[in-house]
Amino acid sequence: MIKYFGLDRQYKNLKDELLDATDSVLSSGGLNDGEYSQKFTDWLSIKTKAEFVILCHSGTQALEIIARYERDTSPDQDPFTKWDYDQESYRTIRVPNLTYPATMNAFLSAGLNVELADTDSNGIILPQPEDQLQKIECHVGLFGAPTVAVESDNGIGVLNNNVAIIDGAQHWLIADGNIGTAMAISFDPTKNLNASGNGGAIVTNNQALYEFATQWRDNGKPYHFYSGTNSKMSELDCSHLLVRAKYIDEWQERRKQIRKYYIDRFKHIQSLKCLSEGFDIHADSKFVVNARAERQHLEAWLNSKNIETKIHYKQALSEHPIAENLEKPDLMATSVLLTRSLLSLPMYPELTDAEVEEVANQVCIFYEP
Repeated sequence: MIKYFGLDRQYKNLKDELLDATDSVLSSGGLNDGEYSQKFTDWLSIKTKAEFVILCHSGTQALEIIARYERDTSPDQDPFTKWDYDQESYRTIRVPNLTYPATMNAFLSAGLNVELADTDSNGIILPQPEDQLQKIECHVGLFGAPTVAVESDNGIGVLNNNVAIIDGAQHWLIADGNIGTAMAISFDPTKNLNASGNGGAIVTNNQALYEFATQWRDNGKPYHFYSGTNSKMSELDCSHLLVRAKYIDEWQERRKQIRKYYIDRFKHIQSLKCLSEGFDIHADSKFVVNARAERQHLEAWLNSKNIETKIHYKQALSEHPIAENLEKPDLMATSVLLTRSLLSLPMYPELTDAEVEEVANQVCIFYEP
């Protein structure tokens, strides 16, 4: 069986280092806000070229805290976000219709207006019409694709005169300083750089947002201007992330090799599109193909050959009941149609060359029996 995820293989390779880190943390008796948290914060700041890093419980929590910041600070109160918008447009967030529901839920739970926007054929949000009021945009590097470049102005991401929030869960490793107002990062076990349990972070160059987030994740301490919550990463997770961080560049190179191999093997299949094709830089979070009407049959074929696949995502956000009253694309929108045709193939560093070749062979056999 060629599994979709290879976490068991990763653990086998790193077992001694991870157990040594575990023993070091547990022996110290300090499980929060210690040496490993600071070391990982410093590493992440350098990796993302961000001035400020706030570690929190998950990537979802990171985006929720950013959303709370947008809700609880006004343009007049925060000198970093003085924009010439009316209050209603300022509080409206445009979210791509094809992404994980947590992106939409973060802004809804904060009480903000959410507008679901259609995407291009790669699942990247379409820009706002120039004749409409500019609204805050949430950019998602879907499947590891780079987002639209966001310029920096006083620490704020600006694109066509609008504020940009970045959901970097899938592409942050190639962000290279393109972090908008703030970027949310996930260290979920399914991500390229994974914690052993859970973990997330906010990276930003905005000092006001940094001060808000550090208080919010610690129940409002020390000033209690905000209610806040308890949202931190443990020393144990930080220690494990530091172990894995030593190998992340090597892992990313391996993912890149697999991506290029798949693309080369599939280039003659006219009815199959590789979504990562054409990108010079890609984070390779997932390898996704557009199989169009053959998606279900290709999925069944690969399953019969003991090759596990995934569908990201089975429904567009607009099709969930919670989106019933939101402004959203119609059922013939590109983002909706993509949910009927996309299929993700195994792509992780621990796959052997023989396994990668087998996946490619079986895809090719399906199309050319």
